[in-house]
Order: sequence, then structure tokens, then C-alpha cells
Amino acid sequence: MGTIFVAYGAEGRESVLEFAVERATDGGHGLYVYHTKDIADEEAAAVRTEIESVLERVGAEVPVEITVETGKGESDQTNVSAQKRLTDAIVDADREFVYVVMGDVEHSAVESFVLPSMTEAVLETREVPVLLVPV
Repeated sequence: MGTIFVAYGAEGRESVLEFAVERATDGGHGLYVYHTKDIADEEAAAVRTEIESVLERVGAEVPVEITVETGKGESDQTNVSAQKRLTDAIVDADREFVYVVMGDVEHSAVESFVLPSMTEAVLETREVPVLLVPV
């Protein structure tokens, strides 16, 4: 039994988690659900509650660990991007993950140029296979 890393992001994140629960159940794996705060008004407790309600709704019967990274306490000089926190959580973890499950949000050409891509950052690590769920 291994652990599946679930990048619990923004758009479509509930369906990504539901998909990951299915995969974990089918493969006998556990889940490590990770969210790095990327919206200023989003509270860590609310995100954790949302994750727990999705797990309850789908009847998840697999071991689950939840981490909500807030980035609080970081000064402007040491401010670390959400992409860096996400890739560090995957690569520098004390465990190896079977694979990563994350949403694949389509962006326009302009958005792709301007907005940083979490998906691209994870794919570029080449540390672990990635399953992209269309959202």
C-alpha cells in the first residue's frame, strides 16, 4: 500500500478529490491531501472542513492525512510561492508517493503566459508520476 498525493487546488478541487478517493480505494492506497493557500480570504479551517465534507460525502474508507499550508509567518524577503510550496511538499516529503493527482485547468494563451502554472511546476519535478483530472 502506498500513498497518493492529492493537490487540492482551486477550480474543480472537489471533483479532483473524489477521483483520488476512487483511485485510492481501487488500489488500496492512502491519501495525502495538500492545499497551499492561494486566495487571501480563504481560511485554513474552512478548507479543512471542506475536504472532510467531501471525504464524508463520498464515503472514503482509506487512510487520509490532510495538510493545509498557509504560508503565514513568511516575510516578504522569504516569501515562497505556492508553486514552490507544492513541489517541495511532493519532493521533500518523508515518504514516497505512488503518484500525484491534481486538476488540469485550461487557460487561454494570455492567461498561460501571465499566470503561473501549478501543473507545469509539478510536471517539471519529474519526481513522481502525475494524473491530471480535467476540471
